[in-house]
Amino acid sequence: MPIRCLLWDFGDTLCNEMSLWRVSAEWMEVYRSFDEDDGIGAAWNLGELDTPEVAARLAERMSLSEAEIRAHLSRTDLFEFFPFTYAFFRARHLPQAIVTVNPAAFREMARDLGFDEVTDTIVVSGEEKTIDKGVLCDIAIRRMPSECANENALLIDNKQSNLKAWAERGGVGYLYTTDSAFEQDVARGIENLVRR
Repeated sequence: MPIRCLLWDFGDTLCNEMSLWRVSAEWMEVYRSFDEDDGIGAAWNLGELDTPEVAARLAERMSLSEAEIRAHLSRTDLFEFFPFTYAFFRARHLPQAIVTVNPAAFREMARDLGFDEVTDTIVVSGEEKTIDKGVLCDIAIRRMPSECANENALLIDNKQSNLKAWAERGGVGYLYTTDSAFEQDVARGIENLVRR
């Protein structure tokens, strides 16, 4: 089956997920404990908590104010994008979507990064109230302006569990590992990224 559209994961696929958290030891500690004590990371990604609520909870464990935490969480300048992969994404080879497990606040960040200019749709778990990547990919396919069947939609993601969830709905996937591996693999053509 030919690939007619691309579904892109964000964290650890287009950019280094740790780049937002690596700014200090305090932020790294928050990242490591984000879901351990009170599960705020998962609740945030499911849209059960909004950013002000998350900032309030984090302020209880950090030396920063709620306003400082909110400002940090909205910074797009800290993202370290994988050079080849990001350039390939920005070149828009096919109709494409971002499909991400992230809080609803990701939508504004995506606009700030200009993702709305190079994607047909952006699907965010915090807005859809699910972290099931298969469901999120289905939503993305339905929102694409041109028809793309699941078997023609390639999910590029760094988590095997997400690829499995999409495969269970008839989709195909590529397990993203590194920028250089993606560059080498896509050099043979987008069709060759498909795991058969």
